[in-house]
Amino acid sequence: MKKLLLPLVTLFFVLCMNTSYAYTDYSQRYADRSDPAVELQRTVAELEKFNQSADAAHPGMLKAFLEKKVFPHFDFDSMSRWITGPYARYMSPEDKKEFQAALRETFLSALVRHLGGFDSGSTELRFHRTQYRANNEAIVRVSVYRQQKRPARLEFGMENTAGKWRIVDVKANGTSAVLYYRQHFIAKLRSYSEQQQSRSSQAPR
Repeated sequence: MKKLLLPLVTLFFVLCMNTSYAYTDYSQRYADRSDPAVELQRTVAELEKFNQSADAAHPGMLKAFLEKKVFPHFDFDSMSRWITGPYARYMSPEDKKEFQAALRETFLSALVRHLGGFDSGSTELRFHRTQYRANNEAIVRVSVYRQQKRPARLEFGMENTAGKWRIVDVKANGTSAVLYYRQHFIAKLRSYSEQQQSRSSQAPR
């Protein structure tokens, strides 16, 4: 199953995005809902504070911080189910657990590489009004402005489960991180299946 996992090539805080998505805005209908952007803003503030501390110079401390403060905002259960799709029926409970663990580790490694250099002094984040797609779904758009670089735009797909908003997808450059994983998961699974069939056909009878 490890052969089916690929490195993450899109990372939300550093990639440019300039794509709009059409959907009905239910913001007024669900105006009494808690705003998922508030939690994201709080997390960014904690990251800024951490990067100003001496611990920021140690990758191990950054990793621990991200696991404790950032990862709880991701719904890796939903992400894993969507990526594996109908192929999950062929995966054992151990395979599913291993897949999700590897997915989390890939995200964590990418975050350590890129967020360690997050500098609030040269980076400005502008959170746009949250747009609700349904009672428990929302989109949080963030514009990222950095010195001498084109503005970036990110979209966080959020779902509310048991009263808590969590990230289920991130879009950058029009590309969904979850869709990217799903496409490559299926491609690798198909390649693996073809290799197994080829070996079976070449085996002596």
